Amino acid sequence: MTRIIDITAALSPRLAVWPGDVGFSREILLRLEDGGAADCSAMTTTLHAGTHADAPGHILPGGLTMDAVDLAPYLGPCEVIEVALPPGERIRPRHLAGPVRAPRVLFRTNSYPDPERFCESFNALSPELIHSLRDQGCLLAGLDTPSVDPFDSTALESHHALFGCGMRCLEGLRLEGVAPGLYTLVALPLRIEGGDGSPVRAVLVAGAWP
Repeated sequence: MTRIIDITAALSPRLAVWPGDVGFSREILLRLEDGGAADCSAMTTTLHAGTHADAPGHILPGGLTMDAVDLAPYLGPCEVIEVALPPGERIRPRHLAGPVRAPRVLFRTNSYPDPERFCESFNALSPELIHSLRDQGCLLAGLDTPSVDPFDSTALESHHALFGCGMRCLEGLRLEGVAPGLYTLVALPLRIEGGDGSPVRAVLVAGAWP
């Protein structure tokens, strides 16, 4: 039986964003209850709110923007891997039990449990891990924290490693309760012209699909 698992944080004014960034808000423009022809609203948000994809142009001068990226990395077989590490530590190749089993890997760290409360001590990825994943044919790496780099990183080594080797990333996934194993990932970014990132509606499909 096919089962769809939503791994997306809800966009709401309560959603925590990176300190100094623009949080999500929604302005009501028309209301049915006020006599409008329809309910209609507008939203304001950082492109890196909640569950999102980064474009290479987020950190690389002249890098691809969200409207130009290949969509293939965001759709297809993936593996969810659970890693338990001390707060703030980067995931390294030695923390994996063995070779990865799919070209997309999502790390469940459980280090950022509440999307409405920003926590600086989340786990992140190491450049060594990213290069190891790429050597194994990976197209995308994602995790359940706000960034693939630690909170205090200014060099953003893991972002550079990912985009430098042609991989893509997902950040802010909600993987609590998701069992480690193989799934199909669907997490397409919006086609935002010039966008340095995009919210995604990320789901895992368990079982035969399509």
